[in-house]
Amino acid sequence: MLPERQSVTTLAPRTALASIACFWAFYFTIWSLRAVLLYPGHQTTMLGTRAIVSLGSAGLTVIFYLLMRRVPPGKLGQSIGLALVLAAPAAILYSAFNWYMFSHVHDGAPMSWDWSRDTAQPPPARPRLPGAPAPKPVMVGMMPPKDEDEMTPLQSIADQAGNGYFFFIAWATLYLALSYAAEIGALERRTADLRAAAQSAELRALRYQVNPHFLFNTLNSLSSLVLAGRNKQAEQMIINLATFFRTSLTGDPTEDVPLSEEIRLQRLYLDIERARFPDRLLVSVEVDDALARACVPGLILQPLVENAVKYAVSRSRRAVTIRIAASQDARGLSIAVEDDGDPVDPAFLGDASTGVGLRNVRDRLTARFGDLATCRWGPRPAGGFAVTLILPLVYDGC
Repeated sequence: MLPERQSVTTLAPRTALASIACFWAFYFTIWSLRAVLLYPGHQTTMLGTRAIVSLGSAGLTVIFYLLMRRVPPGKLGQSIGLALVLAAPAAILYSAFNWYMFSHVHDGAPMSWDWSRDTAQPPPARPRLPGAPAPKPVMVGMMPPKDEDEMTPLQSIADQAGNGYFFFIAWATLYLALSYAAEIGALERRTADLRAAAQSAELRALRYQVNPHFLFNTLNSLSSLVLAGRNKQAEQMIINLATFFRTSLTGDPTEDVPLSEEIRLQRLYLDIERARFPDRLLVSVEVDDALARACVPGLILQPLVENAVKYAVSRSRRAVTIRIAASQDARGLSIAVEDDGDPVDPAFLGDASTGVGLRNVRDRLTARFGDLATCRWGPRPAGGFAVTLILPLVYDGC
């Protein structure tokens, strides 16, 4: 079943709020350290006021975020335009609050202070010795320090609003980057879900390609047994047929089964076919006990055994042995299905039904294991036909 369609994921509110907190905490830390280095001994009492301004700025950014998230995901142009517009009033409010806190609240008295550029007047300087040169003003930011006593409150707010505009644009850029990262992650997860669903559908389709000729031939053989009065054999054949189809059709096609279970099902199938060819069908199974728990795709051997019965046993006038062997080698688990029938007719390799069965097995292995599994087939030198499967040796998961 395909996963339900999901809407494009937006950035989680928790992530957005965390980005706001981290942004202003980082800003507070950087500017506080900068101020302490430039004006040692004058910044300790400023930390509380600076923290209040940081919290106020974070609250203003939350409102900025609530307005930004109203833009539908995927509308990058609209998001950028809205950020450019919203950053202007946000910067003005930030600058006004910053000016008010440092000019009218701190120490309960007016003072000149530009927090972001740290151009507050330092404590009164010590008296200079006669003839000593006057200290040069400290260059802070891109512009020389300016005496804010010459600036009106409106000019101070406007001057600081430029920095505020940059701050809000910087956070908006971070927000958009996080939003699109979340969207890409959601799309990748949905793509993986769709790929898994497609693989599951492919496995189911391949698994349910049971050869209808097997059912028709079995029913014909059953009819012959009933007409011949061989009721016990007919009854056993019905039981075997019911067991085979119940097992093969109720199992999950996407899950693996133990190799011992797969061998048991193939023995059941061959017992049904033996009713048709009692004197011509011989079976040999050679599987190490240690490999009985190895995991294999369910019914992976079915098309191979069917081909052996159809093209080797049914066309021969002598007894034919179908051999199923499993062993472990450096490549992993090796499973062979072969017969000692008559030499293979070249037309056999081009037979449509045979090709479907072999491609079915190969495609199922590819869908399940990718390049880690292979399926090889061809005539045997002494006559007959052989198919060898190489797949990873796995003991858990089935």
